[in-house]
Amino acid sequence: MVEAMIGLSILTVLGLILLKLSLNILHPRQWILQQAVTDAYMTYERAAAERIPFEALLAADSPWPASTLTNVSGVVTTTINKTTSTVVIGRLPGGTPINGTVSRTRLPDAANYPIDGGWGTLENNPAAMKIWMVQSVLTYQIGNRTYSKSRTVLRSQ
Repeated sequence: MVEAMIGLSILTVLGLILLKLSLNILHPRQWILQQAVTDAYMTYERAAAERIPFEALLAADSPWPASTLTNVSGVVTTTINKTTSTVVIGRLPGGTPINGTVSRTRLPDAANYPIDGGWGTLENNPAAMKIWMVQSVLTYQIGNRTYSKSRTVLRSQ
């Protein structure tokens, strides 16, 4: 009877050690899963920025509102105008949602004509190019830490 109890105790301790080791293996996999999900969402953001028609990108109700550049005596300052929305990036096994906040903005190139947000002239922009930097920033939280990922697309016409 004593020998059976000792054998069961050893097997119980061994089982608990193996359970703890398997949980230690799963934790990094959850991190990798969350990174893969956030990278996939940012790929969607980049694709949306690349495929939106230029007229819709420059419209007043654009998902990427226009920020402004100001050049005063050679000092360039930026006024950021952005939209922020909460999104579900994906779900972990078991259905737990991964939430994040997406901020979107677009910045004009300095060589754009003043009507297009820059201070370009006929000498430095003879083709009248309109160039915009379209940026999406995803902020999400894992545990007590906050992480950010960004994607930037240059659009020109």
